[in-house]
Amino acid sequence: MLNSDDVKRIALEVGFDACGIARADALTDEEYPLRSWLAKGWHAGLSYMERNIDMRMDPRLLVPGARSVICCVSAYPPPSSAGGIAAYARTREYHKVIKDMLHKMLSRLGLDTADGAPASCRQNKICCDTVPISDKHWAARAGLGFIGRHTLLVTPQWGTWVNLGEIVTTEECTEYTEHPEQQDFCSHCHRCVDACPNHAITHTAHTHIPLLDATRCASYHTIENRAETLPPHIRLSGYAFGCDCCQLVCPYKVDAAIRYQLTDADKERLGSLAQADEASFKKATRHTALNRIKYCQWQRNKR
Repeated sequence: MLNSDDVKRIALEVGFDACGIARADALTDEEYPLRSWLAKGWHAGLSYMERNIDMRMDPRLLVPGARSVICCVSAYPPPSSAGGIAAYARTREYHKVIKDMLHKMLSRLGLDTADGAPASCRQNKICCDTVPISDKHWAARAGLGFIGRHTLLVTPQWGTWVNLGEIVTTEECTEYTEHPEQQDFCSHCHRCVDACPNHAITHTAHTHIPLLDATRCASYHTIENRAETLPPHIRLSGYAFGCDCCQLVCPYKVDAAIRYQLTDADKERLGSLAQADEASFKKATRHTALNRIKYCQWQRNKR
């Protein structure tokens, strides 16, 4: 059995900003209306979301016998100025950073990743975006924040400016967050809805649970849409990669120090992208989230 206090302490020591632990019970449709979202076609071209639906709802299908989901938060700096690039992509590539920290946690906790083992033999699984599990809904379940009207996780310390990672494990923990109820902390606020340039923030008529229509989302189109041209009605609001419009107006502002800040080298690299040729673009984006798009997409998005 893992001591929950030790887990949270180690998470902070390896570089995370917060940690919570939830029981590995299945998410409910009220928490995560995945099937309703898919039925509406609001996943756009994200066809991978149609796979492993049950697994996305229940981590015990990802790791047989799972008892705990250890959720970790890594805060990143919100944009200090407009730059056409979503804030999370302006710094180092977070997938590798988060996975490295999660591996360190496993080692400190005396757990084995068994990465090469068959899924049926796996006892611990590291997750960060590329695994069929909903990072933000598990973070909410673990008491690290709530899902706002913009469908993003809102944390009390860093607002929406966070990246997430998890360890799904068969180990029991000494203490869990007791399945917090999703509350309407957004109340009557609709700033994010009004700020979205394409009206992508919506909901299903029968539940009123906030959902994102990716077919209208500038972030989806600038990153995931590989077409030569974008739909003419999609407004990018100056963004060539991602979009921060809904986050920038969210009243849950950052009120604590961000551990990682943009360096002068980061700022110089970002500044060079405006006039970069293909070779320079590849070099400048090699170790950032910007490497998810090709140079031709970058040029297309700078319309």
